[in-house]
Amino acid sequence: MPKKQWRDFFLYLGRVFLLLIILAVLLPRLAAVCNIWISSLLHDDHKPMGNPMRVEAPDWTKSVLQLFPVSRKE
Repeated sequence: MPKKQWRDFFLYLGRVFLLLIILAVLLPRLAAVCNIWISSLLHDDHKPMGNPMRVEAPDWTKSVLQLFPVSRKE
């Protein structure tokens, strides 16, 4: 049985943490995209769901991690 080295252990730990960070960043975005996609499939103009007088637009600027911050000049 080959002897394992500490270097291999720390490389394995680094890969696990990297995958966890990628999941933490990408999973909420993937869930939002799937939510928009499913709601667009369920949306029917002939039979609207909810209050037809209420107008809602998806807020594309909000996310868990903003790679490009939006500067708001008011």
